[in-house]
Amino acid sequence: TSSGQAHECFLMFADLHALTTVQDRKTLKTNTENLIINEIALVGYDNPNVVYFRQSDVPLHAELQTILNNVTPLGLLKRAHAYKDKLQKDVMEDDINVGLFSYPMLMAADILLYKPDEVPVGKDQKQHIEITRDIAQKFNTNYKTNVFKLPEPHIPEEAAVVLGTDGKRKMSKSLGNIISIFADAETIKKQVNSTFTDPTRLHATDPGHIEGNMVFAYLDHFSEKREAICEIKEKYTQGKISDVEVKEILYETLMNYFAPARARYAELKNNPKKVKEILEKGTAKVSAVATQTMKEVREAVGLTNQYSFVSEKREAISDKQEITVDEFARVDERVGKVVEAKNVEKSERLIRLTINFGTEIGQRIIFTAVREFGYTPEFFQDKQFFFVVNLAPRKMPSYVETSAGKLQEYSQGMILAIDGIDPDNIGASKPIFLSAEGMPIGAKIH
Repeated sequence: TSSGQAHECFLMFADLHALTTVQDRKTLKTNTENLIINEIALVGYDNPNVVYFRQSDVPLHAELQTILNNVTPLGLLKRAHAYKDKLQKDVMEDDINVGLFSYPMLMAADILLYKPDEVPVGKDQKQHIEITRDIAQKFNTNYKTNVFKLPEPHIPEEAAVVLGTDGKRKMSKSLGNIISIFADAETIKKQVNSTFTDPTRLHATDPGHIEGNMVFAYLDHFSEKREAICEIKEKYTQGKISDVEVKEILYETLMNYFAPARARYAELKNNPKKVKEILEKGTAKVSAVATQTMKEVREAVGLTNQYSFVSEKREAISDKQEITVDEFARVDERVGKVVEAKNVEKSERLIRLTINFGTEIGQRIIFTAVREFGYTPEFFQDKQFFFVVNLAPRKMPSYVETSAGKLQEYSQGMILAIDGIDPDNIGASKPIFLSAEGMPIGAKIH
């Protein structure tokens, strides 16, 4: 909020930015998934003004970065903190990747695509907003336009840099000076007990110091019992309460404060489908905004001309999910009979279907990920359904033995279904497959 007014807030998971330092597939995957669940659990998903999306799900970020590359002065990037910090750490310039060097331009694209009024940042990130404003102004001046709004940094005082449990450095997982709010209770208690207090205090009866004491820094931030904390501080300075006792108070405070977030975390951790739905909904919303901005950007720089068609097509797909009649006519839908159905090993979702489409098409292998809804191979065996048969083959985690060894299989189409309601889980969407019994096998649907 600002001046009592509620704002719409786009919260982005910057997985493309992570590539500047994380170049291990498994690490990137794990870190991204953890970040997504952590942030949604912390902020919540019931506020219609909060929109979540993943950076890599909106390709327009990369397109705008490419355009901004050509208006951004080299000297501006050389003054960026991330680049200068690397040089100060005795890293040779030849060892710095271009992604890290051009980081500010991608960040500018992340921001400018959505024309925000304010960008919430910590004090250490203020320079990025200043660079973004410089790039936006340069673009507007070069192309004699006002496409980009100059965003303002929003730096709440209560969101200042939080020191870690060591009381010396910024809280960081790599430094091991954090309190893992979504960990088990025993882990949290150990981390709280390791929190820096007052090194000059040798006994519980010695007068203690509040300043620089991280236990009280965290209590000031997370406790709603202000009067009680003031009394505890007074007892501490008088030597009437021990470090063990104040750490126990901090532990209880944190567990109470984060109880709702911890409950949401447990829910989301066990329901990846819900997380995906939250992201899909957010991506659809931000894509509509980004598409309109990029339409204006292309117009401004001259990329749009009388032969343009890609941007208009993309706009229709991103915004209204519309396709033309001609595009729809190219979808080849057929009646097929399942002659074999079996579960895919090492998969909790996939069922492998062998489909007979008659003499024109023959047999196809099509996979469907519906075991999580209670479907079994027996449901499909020897029955007829509707299929799309002209989709690009999709690689699947399934292998067959051949004379040449194990070969990975591809799904050669898609079985059609309508959305339904799972009677055992009210509110959950369950696909319902429509019977095509009695229809000619291989018949085309119009």
